[in-house]
Amino acid sequence: MPIALMIVFALTRWPGLMPPNFSAAYALAFCAGVYFPGRLAWWLPLVTLAISDVVINCYYYFVQDINAFQPYQLVNYAVFAVIIGLGRRFSDRSSWLA
Repeated sequence: MPIALMIVFALTRWPGLMPPNFSAAYALAFCAGVYFPGRLAWWLPLVTLAISDVVINCYYYFVQDINAFQPYQLVNYAVFAVIIGLGRRFSDRSSWLA
């Protein structure tokens, strides 16, 4: 199940595949923190994010001749790590109101 969720995560990031301003990335990162065991909750979403960034950046660089990598992407990785950390604070048995 974790691998299937990360495939969905990577696919939702592809430009033009989903409606504009739609991304399940933050929700999947949070759920990874809640439901994935141990270190898998940290490395699987972040590695999926990095691999999908490389693929998307290569597409923009080689197909459209645009350098898509920007330094602010490092801040994006930090935000995803914070979201995963917030997910780690919850249990899969926590109440919705907590």
